[in-house]
Amino acid sequence: MKRLLLGSLTASLAFAAPVMAEPLFKLQVKPSQLDPAKGTAMLDVITTVEDVKVPAGQTLLSHLNGAPNIRAQFAVEDLSATDDKGPVPLVAGNPAGPRTWTSSRDVSGKLVVRYRRPIDNAVGGGLSTIPHVDGPGMFGISNMLFVLPPQTPKRYHFALDWDLSALPAGSSAVTALGEGNVDIPSMPLTRLTYAMVMVGKIKREPEQAKGAFSAVWTGEPTFDVRGTMQWASKLHGYMSKFFADPKELPYHVFMRENASGNGVAAPMAFVVGYNERTTPQSVQYLLGHEMTHTWTAADIGKWYSEGNAVYYQTQLSWRAGLFPIEKRLADINLTAARYYTNDVMHAPDSDVLPKFWSDLRYNVLSYDRGAIYFAVLNGKIKRASGGKRSIDDLIRAMVQLDREEKTITEQTWIDLLQKELGDEGPAIHKGMMSGEATLVPESDDYGPCFRRVAVKIPRFDFGFGGQDVTRRSVVEGLRPDSNAAKAGLKEGDKITYQFSTDSILRDPNMMVTMHVTRGDQTFDVSYLPRGELRDAYQWERTDVPETACK
Repeated sequence: MKRLLLGSLTASLAFAAPVMAEPLFKLQVKPSQLDPAKGTAMLDVITTVEDVKVPAGQTLLSHLNGAPNIRAQFAVEDLSATDDKGPVPLVAGNPAGPRTWTSSRDVSGKLVVRYRRPIDNAVGGGLSTIPHVDGPGMFGISNMLFVLPPQTPKRYHFALDWDLSALPAGSSAVTALGEGNVDIPSMPLTRLTYAMVMVGKIKREPEQAKGAFSAVWTGEPTFDVRGTMQWASKLHGYMSKFFADPKELPYHVFMRENASGNGVAAPMAFVVGYNERTTPQSVQYLLGHEMTHTWTAADIGKWYSEGNAVYYQTQLSWRAGLFPIEKRLADINLTAARYYTNDVMHAPDSDVLPKFWSDLRYNVLSYDRGAIYFAVLNGKIKRASGGKRSIDDLIRAMVQLDREEKTITEQTWIDLLQKELGDEGPAIHKGMMSGEATLVPESDDYGPCFRRVAVKIPRFDFGFGGQDVTRRSVVEGLRPDSNAAKAGLKEGDKITYQFSTDSILRDPNMMVTMHVTRGDQTFDVSYLPRGELRDAYQWERTDVPETACK
């Protein structure tokens, strides 16, 4: 994920060469038929793209028409297109998705695409980016909302025009690209692809736009949304200074009702899915992690982008004076507990992505191992430099390369380690990537306020199923000596979960509650999903004053 800045055109000086305008990419969007009770709405869309040259048979348009656990694919109605030659004969690709369209002839010149995009909450799905009607408004991410050309680094003069005449009085529109109608003289299409969109009767924090940070929602959050967003605004300002921005850049938090309560990051924005269990603290942890991605995300592996986000998620909040030290310590220990009790802690990094969505042990591995890895490096760098440098310096160097739109690869990072730590740096990296090394930060690698202690922590174990950890809907392979069996679960029980499996896996003291259907009976079963003890490490508070530790 690149930190892409808004382009701008400057007036030409006398006798200077004329500025060449980018080809136009224009979206005209008219929302209508918004029905909060039914959870439905309609978008009428006209897309105009200049300077198009697409040979027959190549992908002309695409639409991300699916997401995990949806009941029906996202619909597109009345799709048509024209170019300089007239009507374009569109040929639909595999409807299983992502949906694509080609043309049976070459397409050139000005492409104009028209279609209707119905929004219906009945499609379901757990991702917060899925287009959704929430109160007197709707939200979605561009690649799910709109039919778009394939991603390309080509730059366009981008314009977004809203027609809100069919919505209730007082309606407005906000995207991660700007407020209301948007006109950006030069930007790559990739910025539009992942742009968050909200339209309707929007509530805001702050109520009157000021500064770089803004939070928006149309529904009724069940937590102290204004106080939490004021907290987030302070953290964003601190992070911007920490990562050495020349100036604080715009950042939007979008909020929508979501039963799963998850969140998704995009460039310069984040969507919080809230439900009745959402608390200010849960949102603070989430934004501490996700806002870090604004600066540190890089396409070199989850060990890097997710690892450093976990490493900083409470550290920067604590340094900013927005988190108490007790919460910082608890976060360090939860990450360590999950890493040291993970059955696949020695799996190579190459195994992570293929199993990321099918086995939660691999899903969390790069987050935890990456965070522990950065703690180890932090201690090494501080000792090697006599306390003058830290892992912060290397991360900020990566952020600066990204800011300058330089190419970043895994080798870029290894070269920084080599320069900082000599051969030891790349060796530590190799051990982490291979999984062969057990990463153990030194006692003071998190700072003098904390010291390491050896402990025993029980490994995660649902008590049924195979070695993989996944959300099963039926109890199979129940182990007689497990806590699940002792709590009363039986082979063949149909189950649903009251909380996210990831949260339960993360906290070694968290009970799991399952809603069980057995024949004509329904009831809840709660137990601690843990098994045999494993050797692990935790950190405890020292008597060093907190002011000496940040």
